[in-house]
Amino acid sequence: MNEAIRTEGRAEARRAPVIRRPSTTDPPATDRPTARVAAARSRARPTRVAAPYGALVLGRPPIATVTVGRDESSEHLFRRLLGAYLGGAREFVVVDRHRRTSSTRDVVRTFCRRTRQPEIVSEEDGELRLRDLAYESPVPLPERLGRMGRMVVGFHREAVASWALLPFGDDQYWERRDDEIDREAWYVQRLAALHLGLDGPGVNLLGPWTVARSLERIADHATVLGEVGRRLVELPDGAGPLTTLRQFHGQAMDHLEGVLSVRDDATANDLLDVGDALLASGRALADRLLPAVGGGTMPPATAAAVTRILESIGRTVAYAQDIAQVALDRSIPTTFSEAGDAGGPPIPL
Repeated sequence: MNEAIRTEGRAEARRAPVIRRPSTTDPPATDRPTARVAAARSRARPTRVAAPYGALVLGRPPIATVTVGRDESSEHLFRRLLGAYLGGAREFVVVDRHRRTSSTRDVVRTFCRRTRQPEIVSEEDGELRLRDLAYESPVPLPERLGRMGRMVVGFHREAVASWALLPFGDDQYWERRDDEIDREAWYVQRLAALHLGLDGPGVNLLGPWTVARSLERIADHATVLGEVGRRLVELPDGAGPLTTLRQFHGQAMDHLEGVLSVRDDATANDLLDVGDALLASGRALADRLLPAVGGGTMPPATAAAVTRILESIGRTVAYAQDIAQVALDRSIPTTFSEAGDAGGPPIPL
């Protein structure tokens, strides 16, 4: 069950709302009403909930109540808990009226283990209460994202290095490594969601939110590289397809490291061009390597592994392109049209 929960937990992150960059025809996202209208609206707003770094979130209840359905699967319950966590809930009440206590408790414990850091504080009468007992980290989001980026790059390099080793005896190793990055990514998204409740500079958190989500998905593909790589034993080492795959992956990692450190629009544009070239190279590699299966020089199982590896490297480059686009967007100063307030310097990734 835990393996299914883990898989669906990552799927939940993939279903997170896509943040669309505004087009030139969109109204400014930071338009503000006049002071009189704003004051009237503030009286009608729900109670504000304390958030990290002194931020306040509007319209979000501090307690998320999740009622377990009669036939609800463990995966669905995990997704709903994760959604509440990403949305910034401080407490969670899991109501189990159907007394599926053992199964529900397992899901709740998995949720606590894979996030940072709700804990069960009470359990009685079919109701489990969780509370986020962790103190908010004083580490700024840009620094936290930088550390997360290094974790992801290291994870990818470790996965490809494992191709030259005997297979691990632990089949869950790569998934556990991925869980570490999921935990960090979800925490960053949670902090960003809390800050997004603010007016004005709060919109700057869209960038870190998107970067964290992209890095989490890039890590998913490192898991694929680690798990599928053991099937490449039929390929000769040295010159040949295996070397080509390693070189292509190395170029993808150079690209990712570049986009994680970019700070100006010219460099971001150059890296977007590099990413486009890498995606084209991946398609050319597939056309060149995979016909070998028809000629009998590559077993079908190995060809399937090569296909998945090429796809994962390609998806890694595509997500890195998303990060480069964020860097490009962040490097362009923005002003608020009606309020006349400068948006301030761009916040680095």
